[in-house]
Amino acid sequence: MKINMSKISFATLALLIIAAGQVSLQAQSKNDSETSFQSANRIVGAWETTVQPRNCETGDPVGAPFNGVITFNEGGTVAEYGANPTTPYRTPGHGVWASNGGGSSYMMRFSFMPLTPAGVPVGRLRVSQNIELPRFSDESTSSGGFVLTNFAGV
Repeated sequence: MKINMSKISFATLALLIIAAGQVSLQAQSKNDSETSFQSANRIVGAWETTVQPRNCETGDPVGAPFNGVITFNEGGTVAEYGANPTTPYRTPGHGVWASNGGGSSYMMRFSFMPLTPAGVPVGRLRVSQNIELPRFSDESTSSGGFVLTNFAGV
């Protein structure tokens, strides 16, 4: 009978050691991703935006600023929506982002389809931005441009 008790106790102990090892590995993985998040992935999350359209040649404001929301997902995808009065009918934007080799400089590209008031897509608007997110800041600045085409690419 003692032999059976020893086998049960040993099996229980082995199970506890294996379980403790798995918890330690998960905690280590979590710490690794937190370190990564603080560097190149620190842009990951949802950001409220204020966009001021500007003339590319002069830098002068063109129209009123408008608000939006951009979500940078782990893995490099972007979901976006802007409340621009010049495109009041539109689909949400979807695209990609990447770090430009460090924790403060990023690139983002996304596109959406402007719609008629009846909801008919009229083309595609592609946006490209370079983003600067200073260290220890939760505010960024960006510059870029857009291209509006019909579905034939014109």
